[in-house]
Amino acid sequence: MNVENGILNISIFGSYGRGSNDTFSDLDVLVVCRDGAGTQSEDKVLEIVAREFDQAPSISWYGNEKLAHFFDTGDLFAWHLYTESYALPGYLSLAEMFGRPARYMNCLYDIKGLHNILRSIPNQITRSPQNVVYELGLTYVCLRNIAMTASSVLCDKATFGRYSPFDLPKIAPPISKEDYALLAKCRHASTRGSEPPEVNIDVSAVLRDSLAWAQSVERKVL
Repeated sequence: MNVENGILNISIFGSYGRGSNDTFSDLDVLVVCRDGAGTQSEDKVLEIVAREFDQAPSISWYGNEKLAHFFDTGDLFAWHLYTESYALPGYLSLAEMFGRPARYMNCLYDIKGLHNILRSIPNQITRSPQNVVYELGLTYVCLRNIAMTASSVLCDKATFGRYSPFDLPKIAPPISKEDYALLAKCRHASTRGSEPPEVNIDVSAVLRDSLAWAQSVERKVL
């Protein structure tokens, strides 16, 4: 196994991990570090990733014990990594390092938390209309993550794709794919610094329908 200083693992996850990446996809890279090894060099990680990809990565750093805890407690992120990631050459897979995650038990709790964030968004926009792009981007995150979480109960297996609200069985998505894509662009503008899109949708209707959808999803997983 390749170990660079305190780095135990470098893995690709997200859309690149499951092979569904497109022009809007981030290159999500997970780096697992040995606990107590101190700060590791991002330049070294960039050098290793550049051997396989010509795209700048979005790096998530985790200590070994923290990630082991996620696997031991069945955190949904651990299931995402277990099912849709692969290690770069020279590193063990995350499954080889941590085994199979425990059963995920927090579906309803996690959905309620995301639903609460979603409930706060209309008031935030009313208070600060200039932040509408940021808040719509957060709406996208809530819709995506609620659906991802619910899929662990409502689908044969959890789905972690960008369009997860459209994958839930017998629950119609709250908005069209076109409007959903606009929300995703709002998120990218907030996190990547890309040009903010023109918000040419009925924001109040989108938020109203999104809240109603979140409520219906919550009822389905009870």
